[in-house]
Amino acid sequence: MINELLLSLIYTFIFGSMYLGIALGFSIVTGVLRVFNLAYPIFFLIAAYGTWLFWRDLNLPFELSIALPFVLVAVASYLVYKFVVNKFMEAEDYMLAALILLFLAVEQVVSIVYPEAAGVFIPTRVIEGSVNVGPASLPGQYFVIALASLIMTALYVMFFMKTKTGLVMRAISQSYLVSRIIGVNFNLMFVIAMILGSIPPAVVMLLLAPVWALNPFIGWTLFAYGIMVAVLGGLGNLKGTIIAAYMIGAIYSFVAYLVNPRLAGLACLVVVVIILALKPRGLARAETIW
Repeated sequence: MINELLLSLIYTFIFGSMYLGIALGFSIVTGVLRVFNLAYPIFFLIAAYGTWLFWRDLNLPFELSIALPFVLVAVASYLVYKFVVNKFMEAEDYMLAALILLFLAVEQVVSIVYPEAAGVFIPTRVIEGSVNVGPASLPGQYFVIALASLIMTALYVMFFMKTKTGLVMRAISQSYLVSRIIGVNFNLMFVIAMILGSIPPAVVMLLLAPVWALNPFIGWTLFAYGIMVAVLGGLGNLKGTIIAAYMIGAIYSFVAYLVNPRLAGLACLVVVVIILALKPRGLARAETIW
């Protein structure tokens, strides 16, 4: 029993940090723009399959092939804002429909060009083999993902707390009206928020690629965890996102190791539904990004 408890605690840290990295960009966009970005999963796909495109199809150096997809996700995030979010800002139902259709279109294109049988594999493993931690022997890459997620979270928190642009974005998240009165450049702030929000999913995806089997539908699988964490934490609130990520990680780990791994996902959903029934706005204030 002691070993199972230790394993659960270790995986709470691993899964919680990974879920935090997955949900981080979504929370940033939701916090600043107040937009439920259903096109968010395309950033996972662009990162993974963009790297493969540059590396294997265009025969570019691997290091350059890893860097170029970040340019693609930045451009994609700008285009999503310019031609979908900005266009339908006053018609949220049409915006949500357009965002989900955009994601589905990208997913279908990827599945046609790179079906699962294509065997896409991105060798971005930083630590080879396993790492022994107490009774557990885990892929070292999991710790790299956890560390990367924590570093990105810390950098974004510092950005929102210490920089002028971050403070302006926090002001927008608290009050559109006051921000407009003081002359905030909304278009610029929104574009920056969209680009910032596209980086975490790309980083997490590239680090997950060597340890998870890639397929064209992985974007939605990862996004499901991101939605669960973001909604539980309080849409757009980074404090809530951090708390919710580790809460979901703990539930998943303890149920998987102490009860039944097949029930772990269901347990997370049940707990989220119960908490939201008691606190509809989530664990933290959804009215502000921090």
